[in-house]
Order: sequence, then C-alpha cells, then structure tokens
Amino acid sequence: MSSQLLASTIINGVLNGGLYGLLGLAIVLVFRTTAVANFAQGELGMFAGFILLMGVLPLDLPLWLSWLITVAVSGVIGGAIYLILLRPRPNAGHLNMTVRTLGFYTLIYAVSVYAWGALEPYRVPTVFGPETVPVLGFSISYDQLGTVGVTIIMAAAFLLFFRYTQLGLAMRAVAINPEVASLQGINVRRIALSVWLIAGAIGAIVGLLVAPISFLETSLMRPYILKAFTAAIMGGLYSFAGVLIGGVILGVAESFAAVAISIHMREPFVFMVLLLVLLLRPAGILGKVQRGRV
Repeated sequence: MSSQLLASTIINGVLNGGLYGLLGLAIVLVFRTTAVANFAQGELGMFAGFILLMGVLPLDLPLWLSWLITVAVSGVIGGAIYLILLRPRPNAGHLNMTVRTLGFYTLIYAVSVYAWGALEPYRVPTVFGPETVPVLGFSISYDQLGTVGVTIIMAAAFLLFFRYTQLGLAMRAVAINPEVASLQGINVRRIALSVWLIAGAIGAIVGLLVAPISFLETSLMRPYILKAFTAAIMGGLYSFAGVLIGGVILGVAESFAAVAISIHMREPFVFMVLLLVLLLRPAGILGKVQRGRV
C-alpha cells in the first residue's frame, strides 16, 4: 500500500468514524438519561435533509441560516417524539419505549418514501464549497474538511457542555440515578425533554453533513445509524468519550478493510471488530463493569 493510499484511507476512515461517533453521542445521551435505545435517531437526520431541501431552501434564505433553521426544527421534532411517544405511560418499561422509537422510525421512513421517494436521489448544496485542496498527493474537498471540523467542534462542545454547564451536570445526575436526582430538586421530565431536543438537533447536523457528500435519499442514514450503535457499544454505552473513540476505530477499520480486502468486506469486518472488542472488553473500550454484591 502506497503512502498516498494509506493517508487517503486513514482520512476517509476518520471522516466516516467521526460521523458515526457524533451520531453515537446522541444515542448514548438518550440511553444514559432515559434508558431508551433510539432507533429513530438516524431517520431524524434523513428527514432533516428533506426539511432543508423541500421546506427551507425554497424560502431563498442564506444557506447557513437555512441550516440553523433545519437543525432547530429537527430539535423540536426530537422533543415531540419524547412528549408524544415516550412521556405517556412512562412506567411501561424500557423495552416498550424502545419499540415505540422503532415504530416511529418505520413511520417516518414510510412517510418520506411516499412523499419524496419517487424522485430520489436529490442533490443537497454544501455550505463549505465545491473546491478541493491537495494533501499528500491526493485531493480533499472542502466539504470533507468542513465535516471533520464540524465533527471535532461538536464533540468538544458536547463534552464541555456536560462537564461545565448546569444543565449538563443535571443531565449527568439524571443519567446516574433519576430517583436521587429528583430528590435533589432536578426536574427529571424537563431534563429528558432537553435530552431529546439535543438528540434531534445532533441527528440533523449529521444528516446535513452526510447529504452533500452523498446524495440525499430516504435510505441515507441507514448505514450510519447501524454503525453509530456499533460505535456506542464498542466505546461503552455510558461513555461519551468512548463512543467517539469507538466511532473513529470503526471508521478506520472499515476503510482499511475496503482497501486491503474488498469493499464487500466493510460491514463484515466492522462486526468482527465489534465482536473482538466485546470478547476482550465486554463493557466497551471505556466502559466500566458494574459489580454488585449478593
């Protein structure tokens, strides 16, 4: 493998891995605070792409403002999922609520196929421009560089938010023990709503980063949500830093598998890595094994 191909493979892996990790952050956030595996997380990103293309861009606003509006609308949709699907009958059990998100995933996908599937795929404009920059003998688009930059900024902001802000600390308290957090005066339902708002916004950001690189279609986020869950499990479902590390490892591993073995081995190799991690570190890379006394 030449040095140019090696560098290109690593960069592509880091690019995809960052997106897996960013989407995985939303999954871990929701899981830690509400114990619900949100299967609709990826479809929120896909739906955000269509909101931008069909609803916001026709208003002829600046593209960056259209992005902000789309992210805000997607955040509201995330909050609506909590209020409509999860807040009623909260004691039905975590599996029951997880299945509700799976049902919403199916619904939003079906609606998208009905509304826009006949003319897909669609081209989505990028805010970073179509130019490329030469790096180590190959070209990287501004879109790819911008995606990496936004992913790094989002991940750093996410970690700082949870460490230093009052709302972030309240979310961490609810994630550790909702009952104790409630006794401390924290409004657990309000925190849960905030979590779903943030998760919806993160889903939109990932969707809007992916759509210009590939074409927008109703199945846009399916590979990403699957690998985001894989990154979350690899990193440890209770670790924000772990899911980012898991995402990058996953992205680089699948990129090398595609180049060194076959492009058809990307997905099998990814799950081979997952199985290996779970065999050696059952709690994930940065996860902690919970031990209890009988």
